[in-house]
Amino acid sequence: MPIQINRGVVGKEFPPYVVTVERGKIKEFARAIGDLNPFYLDDRVGQASEWGDVIAPPTFAVTFRDESADTGALLRELGTDISRVLHGEQEFEIVRQLKPGESYLCRTRVVDVYEKAGKSGPMAFVIRETAISDRANEVVATLRHITVIRL
Repeated sequence: MPIQINRGVVGKEFPPYVVTVERGKIKEFARAIGDLNPFYLDDRVGQASEWGDVIAPPTFAVTFRDESADTGALLRELGTDISRVLHGEQEFEIVRQLKPGESYLCRTRVVDVYEKAGKSGPMAFVIRETAISDRANEVVATLRHITVIRL
């Protein structure tokens, strides 16, 4: 049975949340994705680098989560459930490397909702953007996430 998507979520901003990057989590993530780059794993290499410490892989920010801004919260706002959801796309724009011990403020908002016809029927595309800022309130990274919903 087709559903109607609540387009009123466009522009919605979820409550901001803070994430502190842990050294062990950077290394764990790098190993999990199979990227053995010494800039992610070797403290001595990191200390000798231009960053002065290990850095997080570019996609590490995908681990930044908060219940108020997660997919479940978004689906409730849209008026649908997880059974209709597909992961569409993710994009990471890194301005400055994420480093261990640093805390970042994450602000997520819904940028757009649009519909397209697919082979299996109509679909809605929900675009979210998360700005990740440092203590000086400078954006260090931006995540864009597209969630596809079968209507």
